[in-house]
Amino acid sequence: MSEQQILDTAIVGGGVSGLYCAWRIARARADERVTVFEGSDRTGGRLWSVTLKDEHAVPAELGGMFFSDAQDLVYRLCRDVLDLEIQQVVPRDDFAWLRGKRFEMSDFAKPGVLPYHLADDEIGLQSHEILLMAVRRMAPDIDEHWPLAAGGSLADTVAYLRSVEFDGRPLHAWGFWNLLARTISNEARLCLADVEGTYALFSNWNALDAVFSVLADLTGTWHRLPDGYERLPDALREGAQHDGADVRTGCRLRAVSAPDGDGIRELEFEGGARVRARRVILAMPAGALARIDLDGERFGNALESVSPVAASKIFLVFDRPWWEEVPGGPGHIERGSFAASHTDLPLRQCYYLGTDPATGDGLVLGGFGDNRSVEFWPPMMSDQGREVPLRCRPSAAALEELRRQLSAMHGVEVPEPVDAVYVDWSSPPYHAGWHSWRPGWKSWEAAALLRGAKGLHVCGEAYSAYQGWVEGALTSAEMLLTETLGMEPPDWLADSGCLAPYRSDP
Repeated sequence: MSEQQILDTAIVGGGVSGLYCAWRIARARADERVTVFEGSDRTGGRLWSVTLKDEHAVPAELGGMFFSDAQDLVYRLCRDVLDLEIQQVVPRDDFAWLRGKRFEMSDFAKPGVLPYHLADDEIGLQSHEILLMAVRRMAPDIDEHWPLAAGGSLADTVAYLRSVEFDGRPLHAWGFWNLLARTISNEARLCLADVEGTYALFSNWNALDAVFSVLADLTGTWHRLPDGYERLPDALREGAQHDGADVRTGCRLRAVSAPDGDGIRELEFEGGARVRARRVILAMPAGALARIDLDGERFGNALESVSPVAASKIFLVFDRPWWEEVPGGPGHIERGSFAASHTDLPLRQCYYLGTDPATGDGLVLGGFGDNRSVEFWPPMMSDQGREVPLRCRPSAAALEELRRQLSAMHGVEVPEPVDAVYVDWSSPPYHAGWHSWRPGWKSWEAAALLRGAKGLHVCGEAYSAYQGWVEGALTSAEMLLTETLGMEPPDWLADSGCLAPYRSDP
């Protein structure tokens, strides 16, 4: 492309939101010149599917893993439009190893099982019932709304949550931890964070968005793409290129100028390349956005409305599924089951993802943590005091430590893995596994401000209503396309309410 040519749309970021924008615009506006600029050497962003040891192995999902059929946009896009193979999964909460005690999750509510000192009204409840009790105390009429009430709509729930006050303050003004401290015991909060395997959900992020996230996870059945979740951005890229869009990798953005008299902006990339465009869409993680010179454009400080959530994963391949050989009881995983276990050890979550029928190798997500558990691993990945890359093979020391934790958790001596991979999404260029809205912000107003209306627009998971999910990346992009850029909504999404959380009047 000549530097003198002017793009109609320059999209910065080759993750799922950027590729979706390119795909939609190229399909609808064949006469427009659209180019996606991705800073890394691959597209797909935090959808990254790799195979370990053998090319026919079960793919390891370094980023996103699952989606729900209640997540309308991603589910319909995969099933009805892109015709990708979908497989329903039923992740089973199998057992937990918490405070030095191993127990079946099915026994959670039985007397004397939990190593936590719950309050009297919390004893005998399942973990999700304790969480719902807290939500009901924060939003007393929630049972009259979706998804708890038959016939309730997502839009009505959004409107209700925005109207709720707790102790005279709206929900969005509170941190979620602040309200959990007022609605359940601290022991219950610690217990929930451990059995759910996430510190981030129970941290002090925007209480309104946290409650919405809890409710959204209560409905639908779960699915995955058996060939790898990266097939989704791959299909979007292929479709966009087929319809005339250009996709370039290795283009790391440094700066975006203010518009000139004709409304055209200049993009400067590392190495000195410059491109001019009438419209610029920044589909980037918040940490990467913060490192771009936007020539004074601050979007009313809305770029600071979210916090990064650290997340890392360690996948292990074993020459046999040893977890099926554990003697009966907590720690034994039934053959062929798609199970998950949880611990307060730094590995936090363990997913047993399947056995390769060709080799007999078993794949385990042996360490999936967020927030403070993430910082445990980097010092073991390198003994040189150097920054650990985004993706690497775990060191011998890290693998030995992970084996030690897995052995304690399952009550057996875990064998050495035959292959492994570690990913730390807190590393550049992503700087976060996902993001969370900060207390005090009305997320729908901040997202609208960032979508902009003067030729510079921000979209993606970071500033979405479904943070941490591909649904957030896609709905944020779709809201930009339809509400800001004036495109016709796709007919396959016409009866969906998935954009309601973004609207000022849902």
